[in-house]
Amino acid sequence: MTPATLRRLLLIAAAVNLALLPTGALTFWRSLSFGSGALFALLLVGGALTRRAEPIPSPGYAILLPLLVWSTWATASLLWSVHPEYSADELKREFGWNLLTMIIFYVAGYDWHAWRVLVRTALGALAVMSALALGFAAVHGSWAKGNWHTGVGAYATYLVIAAPLLLVLLAPPPAGFRDGKGPVAISLLLLALLLAAARMTDNRMVWVALAASCATAAGLAGFRWRATLAQAPARWLAPLLVLLVALGMLFTDAAREKAKAHFPPDTTVAQTFEHDPRLVLWNHTVARIAERPWTGFGFGKSILENDLRGELHDPLLIHAHNIFIAQWLQTGVVGVAAFTALLMAIGWRYLRFYRAQSDTLALLGLLGLTLLAGFVVKNLTDDFLVRSNAKEFWALNALILGWGTRQERALRGAMGVVSPANS
Repeated sequence: MTPATLRRLLLIAAAVNLALLPTGALTFWRSLSFGSGALFALLLVGGALTRRAEPIPSPGYAILLPLLVWSTWATASLLWSVHPEYSADELKREFGWNLLTMIIFYVAGYDWHAWRVLVRTALGALAVMSALALGFAAVHGSWAKGNWHTGVGAYATYLVIAAPLLLVLLAPPPAGFRDGKGPVAISLLLLALLLAAARMTDNRMVWVALAASCATAAGLAGFRWRATLAQAPARWLAPLLVLLVALGMLFTDAAREKAKAHFPPDTTVAQTFEHDPRLVLWNHTVARIAERPWTGFGFGKSILENDLRGELHDPLLIHAHNIFIAQWLQTGVVGVAAFTALLMAIGWRYLRFYRAQSDTLALLGLLGLTLLAGFVVKNLTDDFLVRSNAKEFWALNALILGWGTRQERALRGAMGVVSPANS
């Protein structure tokens, strides 16, 4: 099988897998696309290493080293885990499968055509999942009918992860799709679907995360293309202001609904935050971290599920509800430091893309930084770096890094600069 054929098969498998990631249904096809995609990607990596296929540029030691330390230390936690069997199963799901996901989409993002196919697939999945949520709510009275949608927080997190891709519809080629008024109209329709679906979750933090994404994208775009902004400021600022006001209103509405449904009558929105049960959880979790600050209790989001349920008497408070506290609780100082270093290294690479002379690379950097900002903010009050959301997050990051690294290498080649192997 030729490398060109492998790349085509990999693209098909990656597209199918990306389309099915947001849903809990069609598990056979999701597993089949994942397994075949991993096989094709590993064959291409092997071909590149043996010089029988086109070289695949490295994402760089700055990213690979913290990823290696994080995964190695998490695996080592089996030696001291309070629930070794649970940790082993979580390591397989959250490291083994996610590492393969990173490889699949990093290798799959090999050219302009692959980029467009995969981004369109992700946008199509967003449209379908949002439309299904609206349809289920209208017909059955529930947005999560059947097994198509995951839980409230997980689905809201998926929307935050997918939201930055709407920017591609507003940007010019080759990274963007804007070639007339059609993509702009589609972006507005998708935005409306996304906001409506997010509101049905009654999740409050989704609006804060979407506002963070919006502010990050707008700030970076305005600074990078400030000459264009200066020529027509109202064209840029008016839609941004409208969107931020809408997000604020939706946040207020969701917060009031939360207060009405889960707190005594006449409880104000401010009081719901003052008495949020996660405050007690975080104080309790920090105290548990102090028992094993260096090693943690073993890898797995719910490693202390039974302990926390018994101590806090709340079935919802069975994990740390903060992505960084969760990493510290599971893998100690070393684990949370390596995880944080990985996110910072990826962000630094995106910043380098953003500052490049190429507008294509700059857009990729903007997309990546917006994705990181929204995801981190959303997970300050929860931890959804698990299951399908983790795969979606790592898949999109790997895709941006994969095509961006190739664009970076091509730009250096055009300038007559030889790119080092670890660049």
